[in-house]
Amino acid sequence: MIPAPVAYTRAGSLDEALSLLAQDGDAKLLAGGQSLIPLMKFRLASPDRLIDIGRIDELRGISAADSGFRIGALTTYAEALEDNALCGAYPLLPEVINDIGDIQVRNRGTIGGALAHADPASDLPALALALDGEIEIRSRDGTRKVPAADFFIGPFTTDLGSDEILTALHLP
Repeated sequence: MIPAPVAYTRAGSLDEALSLLAQDGDAKLLAGGQSLIPLMKFRLASPDRLIDIGRIDELRGISAADSGFRIGALTTYAEALEDNALCGAYPLLPEVINDIGDIQVRNRGTIGGALAHADPASDLPALALALDGEIEIRSRDGTRKVPAADFFIGPFTTDLGSDEILTALHLP
């Protein structure tokens, strides 16, 4: 099927993306598109606007933190696999990610997208739970961290508000 017509805006910064979300209640964020685009093709999702966050640098990258690692929401599966320090600290991570989709999905799909989508068939939410991860969420009001056990409410349902953006996964 062909998706319904939709407005498209590329956000240049996280603040701009948050502002756009506040303006349009029926907007969806687009990063890797591995979950959203198929839903739109089958018209299971028909947002009025797509806000492309794929070029927001502050949502990218992996960094060692005081008590673990911070994985930016736009980090792809492939980028996570290439980080030797991350994979060395969490041997379960490459085991799980190597079984996600095919190479095209691993090169395009994002850590944040998989967590925000909360598909019960996805391995990444289970990995975040198993590793006692925390989800970093940003809104215009500030930043908050939610334990993965509290973030995932049910199938395809999270604690992410319509005016919020998942910015990172923290692993202890």
